[in-house]
Amino acid sequence: MATTQQHQLLEKRIPFFTADQALYTRLIKAYYGFYRPLEHLLSRQAMNISGLDWLIRSKTPSLEADLFALGLGTDAVEALAQCPIPFQINSAADVLGVLYVLEGATLGGQSMRNGLYSRLGIDEHSGGRFFAVYGTSTLVMWRGFLACLYEVRDPAERAQSVVAAEATFKAFEQWLEQCGVLQ
Repeated sequence: MATTQQHQLLEKRIPFFTADQALYTRLIKAYYGFYRPLEHLLSRQAMNISGLDWLIRSKTPSLEADLFALGLGTDAVEALAQCPIPFQINSAADVLGVLYVLEGATLGGQSMRNGLYSRLGIDEHSGGRFFAVYGTSTLVMWRGFLACLYEVRDPAERAQSVVAAEATFKAFEQWLEQCGVLQ
């Protein structure tokens, strides 16, 4: 996709290599504050995309489990700030553009997981579930997503997916900046 530069610039600013538990917790809070409202918007259209398996793609439950494991209670999680998503999701092309970013982040998180776990002394049961959300099925899930994305053949719909992906990167970066977790 046409989002490679956005992805690379944002990835350099996210403190994935931290050994600071407090910073990591703030990062997971910020991710939750972005993913929860975005996935809520996605669900309306995503359920209608054949082969997408939307019900197993949501990352919000894993982020919530991480927050609980990191010591937050239910009331604290419910009180976390939520990103006001600044764009609409009106079509399958929009969903696939947004998911290109989210699923790509899931795939990329696999390469950072072990280092993150060892630096912070966590694992998928103690605050790092988000980075292991699909377990050993991560590549299978990525390929399944790509199969859905490749079904978009209309040039206008492909262009709309790119616009949605770009908007997602921009909104995510602005949200993380607002949350004070970017370097």
